[in-house]
Amino acid sequence: MIKLDRKTIGALGAAAIAALALTYWFWPRGGEAAAVASAEAAVKADESELPAVSVTHVKATKIAPQVTYPGTVVSRNDSRLAADFEGRVEWVAEVGAVVKQGDVVARLDSHMAAMQLESDKANVARLSAVVQFDRGHATRMQELLDRKVMSKSAADQAVSTRDSNEAALKQADAAMKRSKYQLDHAEIRAPFDGRVVARLINAGEYASAGKDVVRLVDLSAIEISTRIPIASMQYLKEGARVTADVQGKPVETSVRVIVPVGDEQSRTVEVRLSLAAEAAFVGDAAKVMIPSAEPRTVLAVPRDALVLREENTYLFKLGKDNKAERIAVQTGAKDGDMVEVLGMLREGERVIIRGAERLETGQKVRLTS
Repeated sequence: MIKLDRKTIGALGAAAIAALALTYWFWPRGGEAAAVASAEAAVKADESELPAVSVTHVKATKIAPQVTYPGTVVSRNDSRLAADFEGRVEWVAEVGAVVKQGDVVARLDSHMAAMQLESDKANVARLSAVVQFDRGHATRMQELLDRKVMSKSAADQAVSTRDSNEAALKQADAAMKRSKYQLDHAEIRAPFDGRVVARLINAGEYASAGKDVVRLVDLSAIEISTRIPIASMQYLKEGARVTADVQGKPVETSVRVIVPVGDEQSRTVEVRLSLAAEAAFVGDAAKVMIPSAEPRTVLAVPRDALVLREENTYLFKLGKDNKAERIAVQTGAKDGDMVEVLGMLREGERVIIRGAERLETGQKVRLTS
């Protein structure tokens, strides 16, 4: 057995204590790091389960108070094409047919027009021969009168006959041109690109001059027609941007023209607002928001921030801890996508524009943008 003196035992004890201290120093710190990492992972896992939302800020902007007026979507080219002369209808384009300018949309029986043209041509040829003879005869009669071998009354009679037949020739020539015009217009052609939206007469029916045959509409040139009070014209200018609502969908448009003639009874004027092709159907009902006063500074949020319910309208704003707070608001004037809001809001506060439909007050959220 090994015997240790007091001094050796003391040295060994100190070494053991130092080893225990080192173990205590390093081992728990490594465990703490692992615990911290595990906690962070748990937090991240918890955050990934939070509702994802997109936010924007409440803005102070100038918006003019607006009044809504009813309107209708119309086409700038909407025509009822009629027959130019009487005749039996041979063919009419089908409803829905897309045609180009100059395409045939209906055809009348042209046999009568062709026969009339041939008759008028013959009459012109006959009168041309008569006038040619009359001119020569009047010239000869004038020569005889100059030699005093013919009475003046006989010479005047020859001149009168010539002038009368020349007038008849002009009349016959006009009739021939009219017949040619009718023959050329036996085919009714589209005056602009468009779509046949109605057949107002069918093949086999008899069309009289001026009777509507088809309705042709240009769907590439649509706009909204509305009427506003004359007093509101001072707040609206041609080219101004205006928000309209077509079949429940907001549409950005601009004032194409203000017709500066008011109706005596309603004291309103017509306003035409440009629309992009295929943005609506001709005949759609529209609501047009027209400024009723000068712009004023208000708090506004994007339309998407509003949650509309039958009982009220509200939105959610976020605090520093990203907890959603439900705020009841009242809406006011609109300018494009921005809507005036009245409620417990301040400029610069964050409001949710995506993902607010199923949130509850006090619920924590995760930002995506």
